[in-house]
Amino acid sequence: MGNFTLKIQERISLEGVERGSDFSQTITGINHTDNRILNTLSGSETTIFSLGDTEGSGQFLTSSLKYARISNYSTNVPVNLKVSSSVEQLNFKIDAGGSFILSTSEITGSILSGSDAVFTYDNISSLKVEPSGSNAKIEYIIATT
Repeated sequence: MGNFTLKIQERISLEGVERGSDFSQTITGINHTDNRILNTLSGSETTIFSLGDTEGSGQFLTSSLKYARISNYSTNVPVNLKVSSSVEQLNFKIDAGGSFILSTSEITGSILSGSDAVFTYDNISSLKVEPSGSNAKIEYIIATT
């Protein structure tokens, strides 16, 4: 069992003034990590990984997800990240050089009941990417208990 340490450092200089912040988090109890770099083809959808009740090749236990990051290493190709559950799919554009981070296996879309928001979370079942216009290089890392 190990500790997974996440560090985010943000820096900018605007009009001679340095600004930014540092964020650090240690996630304890990590038993497994998986890290891959994939070349994804234009016009095709590539499954990054799946979550479910059993483990297997490219599939991890839903209840064990503690951290996941998907990064687009391309220099000029955005990708569409498709985060799916059993009832819905959410789409996120990851620009070239951008990243997307998950800290939970639960997602929901916004649902309104009158003027009140109603949130019912469902478990993520898969994460897929689809490059826009050309091939893209994607990295993911996942940490589970």
